[in-house]
Amino acid sequence: MTRQSSTPGLKATLTRGLATALATIAILLTACSDDPDTRASAGDDSPSSPSGDLVQATRLTDAAGDTALTPGRYAMGFSSDQPDAPMVLIDVPAGYQGRGDGYEIAAEDDGAGFRHVDTWTVAEVAAQPCGDTAWVDPGPSMNDLANALATLPVWQSTPPAPRTIGGYEGVFMELNVPADIPAKCQGEPQSWRDHLGGTQGIGPGKTQLLWIVDVDGHRLMLLAGYFPGPEGQTPRQVKELNQMAEGATFVDANQIAP
Repeated sequence: MTRQSSTPGLKATLTRGLATALATIAILLTACSDDPDTRASAGDDSPSSPSGDLVQATRLTDAAGDTALTPGRYAMGFSSDQPDAPMVLIDVPAGYQGRGDGYEIAAEDDGAGFRHVDTWTVAEVAAQPCGDTAWVDPGPSMNDLANALATLPVWQSTPPAPRTIGGYEGVFMELNVPADIPAKCQGEPQSWRDHLGGTQGIGPGKTQLLWIVDVDGHRLMLLAGYFPGPEGQTPRQVKELNQMAEGATFVDANQIAP
């Protein structure tokens, strides 16, 4: 390419060697622009896989059970039949303690009723919430699970809605326990269980917030539960639970610094 000088009467001439060099540079720049690995922009917000970088966090299993947690970042595991299941990092404020073998963070007894954040991997969903029931595989995707839970009788559900957690696509829904549980449910309508047969403990009138996320092929679920009402949680406490879950990030288990 030859560019004319803006100075009147002056003609700019390129030598053969300079022209060749510029042409070579142009080819290289074109090749780089066509390389998908070099086109990532600073604003690219596509989900990234957990990297190999070490992160600072306390494994919840290393914290003394049923004692107050020092405010900070904690790594929680997922009970999974896949050995490479990620861990989730949650920033925990004051007033909580670890429970459930590293799968649950619960509020200390402050007179506001029980509230907690749990981690789950769901293997099966109850065909019926009351009485003897078959347990069925809901399908592999996060939408399969959300839809199976949303259509359970007795439970009070909101429609699953798209939500992003830690850069990964997911869905959010409420799956609440009715205040009046049918007698045939014997106080606890059934919902899901993990690959070990573990189920959740519930109570009449409990609110349950569910975030179901696909993290590199692992379907993971975060649950925040509490009892509302005049003697239940304050709006600030409910907001706190939401912030703990929605501020979560996911890492490989071997990324937690020793």
